[in-house]
Amino acid sequence: MIYKCLGLLGLMIFLQLSVFSQSVDDVKKQKAKTEKEINYLNSLLKEAEKNKSVSTQKINILRQKIQQSQKLLSSLHQEVNLIQNRISKNEQRIQELEENRKQVSDLYAKLIYGSWKKRDKVDKLMFIFSSADFNQAYNRFKYFQQIQDYSKRQLHLIQNLNDSLDVKNKELKSLVQQKNSALNEINVQNKELESERLKENNYISQLQKKEKDYRKKLATEMQKRRKLAEQLDKLISGQIKKSGSKTSTYKLTPEEKLISDDFAKNKGKLPWPVIEGFISEKFGVYKHAIYKLVEVSNNGIGITTSKNADVRSVFQGVVTVAMNLKTIDNNLIIIRHGNYFTVYANLSEMYVNPGDAVKTKQVIGKVAYDDEKGSVLTFEIYRDKEKLNPELWLAK
Repeated sequence: MIYKCLGLLGLMIFLQLSVFSQSVDDVKKQKAKTEKEINYLNSLLKEAEKNKSVSTQKINILRQKIQQSQKLLSSLHQEVNLIQNRISKNEQRIQELEENRKQVSDLYAKLIYGSWKKRDKVDKLMFIFSSADFNQAYNRFKYFQQIQDYSKRQLHLIQNLNDSLDVKNKELKSLVQQKNSALNEINVQNKELESERLKENNYISQLQKKEKDYRKKLATEMQKRRKLAEQLDKLISGQIKKSGSKTSTYKLTPEEKLISDDFAKNKGKLPWPVIEGFISEKFGVYKHAIYKLVEVSNNGIGITTSKNADVRSVFQGVVTVAMNLKTIDNNLIIIRHGNYFTVYANLSEMYVNPGDAVKTKQVIGKVAYDDEKGSVLTFEIYRDKEKLNPELWLAK
C-alpha cells in the first residue's frame, strides 16, 4: 500500500513540476520579450534626447516605455505568485514525505526489534528441519526469505524517501532564491517606473507651456492628413476605375481574387511594415494625448521606429503608386493586393516603381525623419475604398 501511495505521489509531483515549469517558462518568455522591447525603446529615447528641446516624440516613446515597464512588472508579480505557489506545494510534499518516512522507519524498527527478541528462541535451521514434510519445510524456508526480502525493501524505501526529501529541500532552497531575485527586480523596476513617470510629467508640463505653438503645428499636420486622405481617395478610385469597374468596388480577375482572399485570411497575422517599432498614433478619431480638448483624426496608424528604418511590404502584391506628394512633403507608396490596398507614407526613399510585383517583407523604402516627431511611418489599409484599422491586421 505504501509503495502504491509513493508511486502516486511521485506521479503527482512530476505532473505538478511539469505544469509549474511550463507556466514559469511562459511568463519568462513574455518577460524576455518585454525586456527586449524596453531595450529598443531605450535606444529610441537615447536618439530622441540628442534633440534638447521637448518633443511629442520623446513623450510618445516614454509613454510606450512606461506601458512596457508596467507589463514587465505584471510578469514579475505573476512569476513571484507562481513560485510562491510552488513553494507552498513543495513544503506540503516535504511534510508528506517526512510522514511517510516516519511510518516506514517505525515499521522497520518494529521488524528489527521483533527479529532481535526471537534470535535466541528460534533456530532457523532447526525450525525448518523439524518440519513434518517437504512442503512444510519449503513454506518455513520461504517465510524466512520473505522476512529478509521485506526488510531489504523497507531499507530501500527509506533510502528513496531520504533521497526524495533531499531533492525537495534543494528545490525549495532554489525556489526561495528565485522568489527573492524576482522581488528584488520588482523593487528596481518600481523605482525606475516612478522616475519615468516624473520625467513624463515634466515633459508634458514643458510642452503645455508651448500649447499655442503646438496647436499651430497640429493644425498644419491635420490639414496635411486631410489632403493625403483626399489624394488617396482619388488614387484608389483611379485604380478601381482602371479595373473596368463601374462601381466603388475593384473588379477582380480570378488570380487577383486568390490574392485578395489570401490577404483577408491573414487578418491579425500580417508582418509589420517595419522590423521594430510601436504604434504611436491610433486609428480613427480620438482625444489628443496631451491637449485633451483637441480631437485627432487618423485614417491609418502612425508607427514610431528607428531613424532610417527600412519599410517592408506586408503582403505580396503590385505597386500601383510610388510618388512624391507635396501635400505631405514626402514619398508615398501604394501596393494593391487584389481589392485590398496598403499605403506607406512619409518615406525619405523609395526602392520600387509602379507596376513592380513585390513579395511579403520585401524592402520598398526608408522612413523619413522629423526633429519633432522622429521617424513615424504612416500606414493605412483599404478594402476597395473602405478604411480599415491596420492595428487589427498586424501580428501581435
